Amino acid sequence: MSRCPPPPLPSRAVQFRTLTLGLFLLSASGVAQTASPLPSLTLEDALARLAEAPSVTAARLSVQVAQQNYAAARNALGLSVSVNGSAGYSGGSASTAADGSTVNTPSSVSGSAGVQVSLGLLPWASSQTGLQASARSLTLAEARLSETQASTRLNVYAQYLAAVVAGQDVALANQTLAFRQRQQAVAQAQADLGNATPESVLSAGADVLTAQASALNAAADLDAARRNLAALLNVDLTDTVFSSQPPSTFTLPDLPALVTRARMSSRAILQARNDLADAQDTLNTQQRDANLPTLNASLRYGPAGSGGLSANLNVKDGTAGVGYTLPLGGSAGADRLSASLTGSYVVYSPGVRAQVSAAQASVTQAQLSLNAAQSDAELNVRTRYSAAQTATINLKTSETQVQVAQAGLDAAGLRLSAGTGTQDDVTAAQIALAQAQRNLLQARSTAQQALVQLENSVY
Repeated sequence: MSRCPPPPLPSRAVQFRTLTLGLFLLSASGVAQTASPLPSLTLEDALARLAEAPSVTAARLSVQVAQQNYAAARNALGLSVSVNGSAGYSGGSASTAADGSTVNTPSSVSGSAGVQVSLGLLPWASSQTGLQASARSLTLAEARLSETQASTRLNVYAQYLAAVVAGQDVALANQTLAFRQRQQAVAQAQADLGNATPESVLSAGADVLTAQASALNAAADLDAARRNLAALLNVDLTDTVFSSQPPSTFTLPDLPALVTRARMSSRAILQARNDLADAQDTLNTQQRDANLPTLNASLRYGPAGSGGLSANLNVKDGTAGVGYTLPLGGSAGADRLSASLTGSYVVYSPGVRAQVSAAQASVTQAQLSLNAAQSDAELNVRTRYSAAQTATINLKTSETQVQVAQAGLDAAGLRLSAGTGTQDDVTAAQIALAQAQRNLLQARSTAQQALVQLENSVY
């Protein structure tokens, strides 16, 4: 009479899986009970800290300096007030007249005190052109501030989203590593029972090493993104969790409006316009030097010797002045009105004509540079718009890949329930789904950054 064989003992692989699952659940339970929540940073919080970024602070200080320079130029408008004075002493002397008598000249003290006010009166006075230059500098400084804020905002988006994607990479790499380690244990157990070759064990070990390298790279990428964002915002982000996710849908702005704005108000356009205005001011100055005479007019009412009320006008410099001088000591004499007019005109000077020609060439070159800057600005907007369109198309592709991976996981679960599949098949499908979701996250991050770059193209 034969005896029934005893039931087969669980394989070492099954025992290992059971033990691993028990240890994992035990450790997870302990971590959940003892770990404290990590600090969290949302994308909105990071963007709210833009004002603290060093680059933005420096640009804001430049705007403040430009505002002060403009206010000083506008308030003074070339006004200059000065005081002057003089003093003199002449000792007494004796001389012999023609008739042999002695003539004694007494000593005398003389002096004067006065005030002088000058003002840039004509449109081409240096104070007027200086005011215009200060206004252009202020506009350019404000444009640079906007450009710096936009660039820093883009960097915040890039580093924050890189940290989000890196965090997903860390989770995926750890999941893959656990799966490869489990496969290695199974291969080793099968080799111990003589059901696997040494090559399969080595291959499983190589897969573990590859997964470990991927996990290390993902952790390094997360640390780099965290440090870059911390340096950008000038805050400590150690162990910070990045909780925001990029949006799932995106709407592209109106292209013609972006092109018009970029051609009008971008920083490069304002810089080119300032260069053109400076070149035009230089040309105007050279043309005045060549065409206007050096003409000075003055008018004085007061004692015959010196002092009294005076006024003057310099036509070429565009300045006018008024002053009053009070004579001290000596005989003032009767008041009277005196006027003078002096001037000169360059009839022939090749050097002056050459300077005018050079200034005209500079204006032409500056105009061409402005045209080129406008074309470059439009090209930049259209290029970034195309990149944003491509990113939205790739986003739809990634969404489809997630659906395909989800369908694969569902099929693997059905095969496991029917007994025609294994748990490893389900785990592999789960990892494939996690990879597809990671790719979708990366695609959304790329699309959001492309949209921000498109918005920044107008600065």
